[in-house]
Formats: sequence, C-alpha cells, structure tokens
Amino acid sequence: MLIEAHSLSSGSSVACDLCIVGAGPAGIAIAERLRSSGLSVVILESGGLDLRMRTQKLYRGEILGDPYFRLDACRWRVFGGSVRWGGWCRPLEEVDFTRRGWIPNSGWPINTQNLLPFSADAARLLELPNARFDLAAWRNRLPATLDFDGRDFENVVFQHSPETNFGEKYRADLSGAQNIRVILDANLTEMRLDRDSQRVVTLHVTTLTKRHFTVRPRAVVLAAGGIENARLLLASRADRPAGLGNEFDLVGRYFMDHLHVPVGHFLANSRGWSNAFYTKSIAEDGRLRGVVAPTAGAQARYRLLGTSIAIEKPSFTAGTPFVGWHPTLTFGPVGVYRRLREGRLHGLGEAFKSVAQRVHDAPGRIRHWNGARRALRWAHDDRGTGRIFPLYFRAEQAPDPTNRVTLSERRDALGVPESRLEWRIKSIDIESIEGWLKLLDRDVRARGLGRVIPPGEDWPDAIIGGPHHMGTTRMAADPRHGVVDAECRVHSVDNLYVAGSSVFATGGYVNPTYSLVTLALRLADTLRARLGPTINQYVTPAEPSALPSEVSIAGS
Repeated sequence: MLIEAHSLSSGSSVACDLCIVGAGPAGIAIAERLRSSGLSVVILESGGLDLRMRTQKLYRGEILGDPYFRLDACRWRVFGGSVRWGGWCRPLEEVDFTRRGWIPNSGWPINTQNLLPFSADAARLLELPNARFDLAAWRNRLPATLDFDGRDFENVVFQHSPETNFGEKYRADLSGAQNIRVILDANLTEMRLDRDSQRVVTLHVTTLTKRHFTVRPRAVVLAAGGIENARLLLASRADRPAGLGNEFDLVGRYFMDHLHVPVGHFLANSRGWSNAFYTKSIAEDGRLRGVVAPTAGAQARYRLLGTSIAIEKPSFTAGTPFVGWHPTLTFGPVGVYRRLREGRLHGLGEAFKSVAQRVHDAPGRIRHWNGARRALRWAHDDRGTGRIFPLYFRAEQAPDPTNRVTLSERRDALGVPESRLEWRIKSIDIESIEGWLKLLDRDVRARGLGRVIPPGEDWPDAIIGGPHHMGTTRMAADPRHGVVDAECRVHSVDNLYVAGSSVFATGGYVNPTYSLVTLALRLADTLRARLGPTINQYVTPAEPSALPSEVSIAGS
C-alpha cells in the first residue's frame, strides 16, 4: 500500500517489524525480497511519485576540494531513487574484495562467493536476461575483439539494463503487498536509541507540511544513498553526540567515486578494424557492451588500481548531459533527452528537438574535437581513415579517509544539518590511469594491433565522477576499520543496518548498481532469519478520527 504521509495525524505512532529508509534500488530490492515473508515492512520515502523541487532542495549541501556535481543535482529524492542511470551492470571482480597491499584501506570481510547465490535474482530485478557476465557466455554472439593474451589486459562484457526505474517497475508489487506500506513524503530526521543505547527504538519522521509522527521498528535499514546514509547517522546525535555508529570517527569517511575521463586515442593498424564490440551491441536476448580491463594479475604486478577502458566511436561525446545542472533546469530537459536517446520523438516540436539535441551534444563534442586535433597531430597521414578511436577510462578511486561526508552548519527546511562533501582526487588515482595508458600502448604495439596516442598534460582537468557515491559506511570485520559488519549491521547498534553502495570497502571499476542490489538481497535474507516470527503491529494515532483506517500495519 502507498500512503501519503500528509494523511497521518501529527503524533501518530507506527509499529512494524522492519523500517526501510529510502525507496531506491536497494530499499525496493529488500522489500521485494520480503513480500512473502510475513514480516510487516514500512518504507519511508522522502519523495513522492514524481520529482518535486521543494523536496529536491533537501539534498542541498556544500562541496570542498576538487570540483564536483551539485549535491542536489546528482541524486534524486523520489520514489524509485536513482531514476537516472546508464544501465551498466556487472558484478564486482573477485580481486576487488581482496586486501591489495598497494592500495591502503582495501579489502572486504566477504567475497564473491557470498554474493553469488543472489546474482540471478539481482539480474531479474534489473531486467537482465541472465546473470552471466563471462565473455565466453556471449562470445559467439558478439563482434570480434582486440586479441589480448590475458596476461595484462582482457576483454570483458557489461550487460545493459533498460535503465530500470524501480519506482515504476515495482510500484504495483509494493502497492498490492499486504505486509508492506510505503509512506511517501516522509522524511526521517532522527533515530533514537533505547536506554541502554544498543537498539534503535524510535524514528522521528516529518513532512514538509510539518506533520510529525514516529515509527517504532524491530529493525531499521538505511537505504538512502551513499551521502544521505552517512548524513542520517551523523545527524542522530541525541543519544550519541558523535552520531550513530561513529565511535571511531568513520561515518562519512572513505567517500569514493569512479573517475570518468577521456584519456588519449587508440590508433588501429588495420584500416578495416571495427570497434563494434566496444560499443553497445544487441544480442539475441540482451544488450551488451565490451571494454578492455587490466587483469587481476596485472594489478598486482604493476601495483595499480582497477579500471575499464572503452574504445569509443570517433564521434564519441564524453560526459552525461545535465548532471550537475541546477535541478530546476534539469527536470524538463532530462525527460526530453531520454526521449531523444530512445528515439521517442513523437510530440516534440522540431525546434525543441533541434535545441535539445545540440545541448546534449555540445559539451562532449567540444572535448572530443580538442582531443581529436591533438591525436591528428600524431597521425598526419591518417586523417579521415576512421582508424583513430577515443579512449575513455572509468577508473577505481582509492579509499581515502580524508575524502568524507560531514555535517554543514547550514540546515535544511526540516532543521537537519545539510551534508558537506570533501572530495579530492589523489596522486594514486592519477598515476594509476597514466600507468594503464602506457601499459596498454606497450601491449597493443607488441601485438601489432596499433598504438596509443597520449593525451595532453591537462587531461586530469576533464575528470568527472560517476556520480557513484560509495564507501561512507564501509564494511569491515573490525569496528575500528569500518561502520558495518559483514552482514551490513552497524557494529555498535544491534538492530540498525545499512544498504547500498555506502557499505562498499572498495569500488572496483564496475558501476555499483548490480552489486548493491545483490548485497541488498543478501541483507533481506539476513533480516528474515534474524527477525523471525512477526509480532502484532499497529498504528496509534494522536487523533483517531483523523487517521485513515487503511493505514494499520499488519503482517500477512
């Protein structure tokens, strides 16, 4: 059932087995997993069914360090959560979970085997045909690849989700589930502990119309995103002055993103060479995209971070249109952009289509033209041959405790301190990309495939984030090294859990959505086992006559 928080009377108290804070991919994945569990589940979603500017403003925050996207323009406060993403899906690699001696603070307390049982269900939720990501499974359905020997570099494949909007896709499921209630426009402002300070007993919730109510859960999952999860823990200071889970000053630290940047060009030896494998392909039962990636052995040999390297079309335009613009300017244009990209042009005026297309193309084309001019200076005799292809890196960022989310002195409309993000790209990140570029050049030359045309010295200025917000409530076996344990439970709070990419200890090179959904499904099974039989659940209104009768919460 979907309920508007404004329909609840101020002073109401909602009891449930589990309260999930945030209806994005992680939160909805958990709820979907528990639909037949018999547990009563309440989902608190700050947004509504559509984007609203007033709600979006609650994401405002400060940025220190290197340039970054506006905090209210790179995430979306709406039912469905990250409704704007690229659909790239691939699980984290086995090496990403290991302790890599050349990367400080690396290593997880789990590995790929812990997540494998949930891969098929994650693929289903993301509308993928299967959970196969090994190249061999698709090899006879894909174009030819560069011939690497697998020592330093290999070809890997991503599957592409149809950019599943979890709000639209799973709204009917959640609305029809007898044991689930989604409360929209409901903003968590504080979590309170019991007298022994070991368990969350009350969640304070407020609407922008100043309605107040509480939720009394047996367990809580924060699934509000990589920045907001940390903000909510830090802002709950009534029982613990440093915030919940922050005994070792780790909440908000180790913020990571993936570093997206065009770096150099590949000059193919063969005039007839095609990069079709490295662009989006449609197989019989899936949409795929190939990239070049360093092997795990190469990472260890050369002591470098992970990365993927896309070999793009000559006309490639780097970057994501509209990300980082003021949200007032993006609500309309993003919808038009999606229609342009998907070919759904019916109903758009010709002038509007032309302008929107130019806005979409211009920033990336300018960067491409500048890079292409530089590349052509290295290959005077190759103009117009179609042999020069831009290289685009999507690189891992090392976990660094000085990259962090803290609380600002400014407060939002609900009185909660805004987020402050401090983010800097470090030398280890830059040197890793440079190292792989040189090694790729050596490899393709040695194999007679071509050569790499290096970029100008100012290439780091073009780095942008994913934006993939990871690491701020990192997973570790020892509470001195992380905020949550191997089961995603906050070390120092018995019934408080965190879902999403904020628990990532390292980010690897793959987009986080597939792995965070897999982790969420694993967490759902953990909660089902730990919560056991349901208890009687109910709503206690301050004014019974003002409370809709259908709001009562009960397990199925």
